[in-house]
Amino acid sequence: MTPVTVLLADEQALLREGVASLLAGSSCYEVIGSTADGRECMRTALRCQPGLIVFDCAMRGLSGLEAIRRIVPRCPRTRLLCLSTYEDTRWVRAAFDAGAHGYVLKRDGFGVLLEAIDRVMRSRYFVSADIAHLLVGGARRHDGPAFAQCGLLSTREREITQLYAEGFSARAIAERLHVSVKTVGTHREHIMAKLGINGIAQLTRYALREGLTTLDP
Repeated sequence: MTPVTVLLADEQALLREGVASLLAGSSCYEVIGSTADGRECMRTALRCQPGLIVFDCAMRGLSGLEAIRRIVPRCPRTRLLCLSTYEDTRWVRAAFDAGAHGYVLKRDGFGVLLEAIDRVMRSRYFVSADIAHLLVGGARRHDGPAFAQCGLLSTREREITQLYAEGFSARAIAERLHVSVKTVGTHREHIMAKLGINGIAQLTRYALREGLTTLDP
């Protein structure tokens, strides 16, 4: 049987190496890529069309959630498993809204991760037992979208908002995205107008509240 190709995307190198070692012990899986960068995750996924992506939702530069939103329509056969430290309802639901098929807490053991991978690859869904009640509770309350205001911004605007919130200057953002400083400034004006806010401090608070960044060290 041809092994399932796996792409790992997480800022923690030790975690990626641990998962890679775990999967190396099985002939069912082949790790074809490992990255700490959301943009590189997206590029590799589009190029290689992996069978499975194990990702963290909160990577810097381009968040895992944003990368997955872009990957889903272009990699329809790829299964997606979020491996996260966040137990808040909004993060869990946001991952599934972005297209994830499973959500595992990093504090769970490797046994749980293997169970999740197996379940996801069988075209089913998986949620860590300790947070399953969050989704049930949210459904009973008929909660709205996980991060409601994110829909106001375009894909590029969400990306620029995240970068501003993480401390990048307009010039640094322009260089990173291969656009002009003027273009970045125009996007910033549109973002501020759409959200009705002024200044980077308010923009950062918005990014934190809406899950575009965590600013974790």
